Amino acid sequence: MKKRTKTWLELATNDLDLAKELLDRKGRVYYAAHFCHQAIEKLLKVIIAERTDEIPLPTHNFKILLDQTKLNDIPEDKKRFIFSLMPHYIGTKYPEDITQLYKRYTKVFVQRLYKETYEVFQWLKAYLKSKKS
Repeated sequence: MKKRTKTWLELATNDLDLAKELLDRKGRVYYAAHFCHQAIEKLLKVIIAERTDEIPLPTHNFKILLDQTKLNDIPEDKKRFIFSLMPHYIGTKYPEDITQLYKRYTKVFVQRLYKETYEVFQWLKAYLKSKKS
């Protein structure tokens, strides 16, 4: 792996670990959803930097980042899940109504979100190792 992408991968892994730590604590599990988003965002940026030699665009939009990865064979179910993470970045940082935030991000909801994030993260990470540019 290229030296400059190792930092992105470490940050992505740290975000995934933090999501799990937040989920295991009592209260405020909604922050875990934000870090699920961040873990996948940074991992996509790892793939971009590693495979294309381009600087990842400064965006949180997964459609743009997936396009920039130039990966054409990501299964549709994984793409759908990745796209479903997009609102969790804004939802946990700029909530318009905190009551809605608390209602939406229940422990059960965030546990499912984390589980699928973990699975997609591992798939993308393995894909990164198996597909050389």
